[in-house]
Amino acid sequence: MPFVSVRGLRLYYQERGAGDEPILFVHGNLASGRWWEPVISRLPAERYRMVAPDPRGCGRSDKPEMGYTVPELAEDMGAFVDAIGLRSFHLVGHSMGGAIALLYALEHQVVVRSLTLIAPVPPDGLALAEEMYPLLEEMRRDRARLREGFLEFLPGLATDELLEALVDDAFNCHRACYGELPRSFATLQFAERLTTLRLPTLIVWGEQDRLIPRPAMERLHEAIQGSRLEILPDIGHGPQVEAASQLSWLLDQFFTEVSSRNHS
Repeated sequence: MPFVSVRGLRLYYQERGAGDEPILFVHGNLASGRWWEPVISRLPAERYRMVAPDPRGCGRSDKPEMGYTVPELAEDMGAFVDAIGLRSFHLVGHSMGGAIALLYALEHQVVVRSLTLIAPVPPDGLALAEEMYPLLEEMRRDRARLREGFLEFLPGLATDELLEALVDDAFNCHRACYGELPRSFATLQFAERLTTLRLPTLIVWGEQDRLIPRPAMERLHEAIQGSRLEILPDIGHGPQVEAASQLSWLLDQFFTEVSSRNHS
């Protein structure tokens, strides 16, 4: 799989398919592009070109000491898009990646065909309880505790090889992903810009999500004109790994609707 150099960083990315509808997948904190593999493997490769990068500090990408805020990561993503030559694409973001995708989409509505936000960090900020940070530090140092945390936040995920791989990837993230970066979520304040968004938008949220509150998703749905909110029962914070078949079907259906609308 390839690397690309952007903003002084080497970013790793996965790519599958050679269709004429590109999709850019942006994962969340304490993750890697591996989170998207269950979805990418289910979407038709003959129709889509699917790209899933690892942002700075994650996966196989460089892990510098600086730059761990959502706006910085959005700048990285913009440079990545330019570097690999994406001209028009569907944009899908999960959790922190949802906030990154939303920020990018607000600035680049001409090139984004559609926007899908999966349990996104809200644009009016997300303040984690202060007692979460000692727990995160404990998870950073103790893989077994990190695994327990994954099972708490991903109740629909089977305890199999994928779980172990996701935990390994999180354990290898830069230490800023356990402190500096989640603290930065509370500083996000761009909800007032949502009135300018004119993109087909799908919001997906799991009913058992213990990180992203439902009222925040309802506010987001109300703020983005014409958006659609899908709530998945019995699913936690990771629909793409807890309910990959259901999410893949939703995405394919949504992209088909967007394409038919654009060609009508």
